[in-house]
Amino acid sequence: MEILRNMWRRKFRTFLTIFGIAIGIFAFTVMGSMALKFNKMISGGKKYITGQISVTPKGSMYGSSGGNTLPLDTLNEIATIDGVNKVGALVELAVEEPNPDEMSMSMGTPPTIYGMDHNSDYKNRNWETMDVKDGRMVGKGDKENQVTIGISIATDEKLSVGDTYKIRGKDFEVVGVLNKTMTGPDSYVFMDINPAREMLIASNPFMKSLYDQGRLKLEDVNSMAGVSWKDDADSEKVSQAIKDKVGDKVIVLSPQKMGEQIDKASVTFNAIIFGSAVLALIVGLFSIVNTMIMSISERTKEIGIKKAIGASPGSIIREYTFEAGVIGLLGGIVGLGFGYLMIAIVNARLSSQGAEIFLVDINFFIEVIIFAFVIGMIAGVIPAIRASKMKVVDAIREL
Repeated sequence: MEILRNMWRRKFRTFLTIFGIAIGIFAFTVMGSMALKFNKMISGGKKYITGQISVTPKGSMYGSSGGNTLPLDTLNEIATIDGVNKVGALVELAVEEPNPDEMSMSMGTPPTIYGMDHNSDYKNRNWETMDVKDGRMVGKGDKENQVTIGISIATDEKLSVGDTYKIRGKDFEVVGVLNKTMTGPDSYVFMDINPAREMLIASNPFMKSLYDQGRLKLEDVNSMAGVSWKDDADSEKVSQAIKDKVGDKVIVLSPQKMGEQIDKASVTFNAIIFGSAVLALIVGLFSIVNTMIMSISERTKEIGIKKAIGASPGSIIREYTFEAGVIGLLGGIVGLGFGYLMIAIVNARLSSQGAEIFLVDINFFIEVIIFAFVIGMIAGVIPAIRASKMKVVDAIREL
């Protein structure tokens, strides 16, 4: 109560100090939640990409064939390389035909068709299966018109198990809905590779022309492939062996090097995000220091009287340090409140597009509040030590 009374003596100054720390905590909350979302996506992507050797057609980018394909003969050739366990053909393409007149930007993965060869025994070493919320994961024995969808697609399209989902003019039966992963699979449609191949051909006039003329076989239409390695083999050596044998036809992405690139991107992004937030926090920290120094200079008589009646330097330090901590705590609560409000509003607006850019994490919010309190106490240490060293005679002169 005494601390609150002391803060209430200079209401406007206290308000400005709390507001200053609130701005810093607001920035820290918003930026931190964005970084959490980014890191969650990155960790899921890294787990997948480091669980396989990824092979794409020459002249393409990862996850996009760019019109080029991986023929079955090339995949069979890779399967014979020493150290290779299984090769799985994959097809990835957007759920909706891209509109060249529109440009869309998303923090998350856009709705994507993920075509898998259900007759193959290939498994990603880190993603052997997906956790399913309802129904089941499509696989061997399922019909070509059956799909399992990510939770974001189920929510956006209002779909559940048993519903019909029209994709690029074709009807598919939803047999499963995945659990929320906060990563790419939330926006994936998992299906058999053949209908995915047909839709890829239909989306590319050149491939469609070759296919209609009989010069392109359906099994040769693969946008990428995943390669697993044997338990006693080294993934980097197997990657190099694939490059040596078919490097003129494909691009080989080794798990280790891809993981390193993902880590570098993550570190850079986090440094930018948290650097901006820390700058805002420093401003708030100095405002607390200034407020406490002014408060102590105005309470010289009070401090002197406390020391005259037996207050120890340690008790003086604890009192003023804790007061600064309370200011930081109040600023933290206010800043966190406004930060959460902004996160909720932005995520709600973007949820219909599956593009939430913030991750709400209760543990992170608790850490923010504790951090604000600790920052306040740290800012109050120097003024508190100054108060503890004040001589009683100085207070007498003030009387």
